Amino acid sequence: MRLRRLEQWWRRVWIRLLVGAMRRSTGDRPDWGSRSFRVLFLRHDRAGDMIVSTGVMRAIARSYPTITMDVLASPANATILDANDYVDDVIVFDKKRLASYLPTARRLRRARYDAVIDCMVTAPSVTTLLLMLASGARYRIGIGGRGNDAAFNILVPVAASDDAHMVDRIADLTRAFDVTLDAAARQPVLDISPNERAWAESVWNARAGHRALINISAGTAERVWPDDSYVAVMRHITEREPATTFRVIAAPSDATRGERIARAGGGSYASTPNIRHALALVATADFVLTPDTSIAHAASAFQRPAVALYVRGKAERWGLYGTNGRNVEHTGPTLDTLSVERVTAAIDSVLATPLATRG
Repeated sequence: MRLRRLEQWWRRVWIRLLVGAMRRSTGDRPDWGSRSFRVLFLRHDRAGDMIVSTGVMRAIARSYPTITMDVLASPANATILDANDYVDDVIVFDKKRLASYLPTARRLRRARYDAVIDCMVTAPSVTTLLLMLASGARYRIGIGGRGNDAAFNILVPVAASDDAHMVDRIADLTRAFDVTLDAAARQPVLDISPNERAWAESVWNARAGHRALINISAGTAERVWPDDSYVAVMRHITEREPATTFRVIAAPSDATRGERIARAGGGSYASTPNIRHALALVATADFVLTPDTSIAHAASAFQRPAVALYVRGKAERWGLYGTNGRNVEHTGPTLDTLSVERVTAAIDSVLATPLATRG
């Protein structure tokens, strides 16, 4: 506990120092349509964070024909932007490797960005502030009310409520570019290539019947649902839709578990060497079941019918967005005791709606 308090104190000190170093004004806000502007969007965290930001990034990139947007990504989420048509360049930065900081800072400075966008809309980040300072961008854009307002010279007032979905909170950033997005325009967006789609179709290998994709991996232990529960759900779907084809996916570390669940539930395990393979299977599925992971956000992006499982207090901010689906939020801090009956009831509700055409 003492070590944690020390870490928090040290983080606050760094934030104050960095905000102090950037405390200056550049005058009026830019006329974005007056000349060419190079804009950098900072999104150097998890895959799910990147996915929920994609609709907003696209809106900013397309807000003016004069804007060229790059994205600074992490090794975990950089490939999310493969096949997109609105980002000019993706810069990969590994914040866990100290040796990556200086080369990245030099690259950002050489790019001569006019504006840099802080994507951390809930709390300030030391790493993000360092990158903003290193970029040398004249305009620094961020959401107000997080204790680091002085670091920005284009400060966006908070419009979304504290309990709003993360998509809606990130969407506040578009107001810096004089853009207001409705829910449809904020929708996460993903693209897969023809080769990726062809690979996914070969994995499904089914011409008739419904395709159900079951993801069993979660990023943290509290989001792991028991194997028997997944098997029971697969059997329930089979009773409802006998012609269902199941494909089970998992992180490489969970491959053995995924194979076991697939066999017991009457499906097949699909190896996904990287996240692009998983995205292609989501895009070509008729239904997706997943715990709270990037797969849930991918289901929203591809607008695939889905049921996503959440621990207490997570669904409101991180739930499915803009797709035919149900968020099942457990009352407990882990998914261990989430009942199969609650999940099958949600599945029945989703499957009662006519299936959307696969994108």
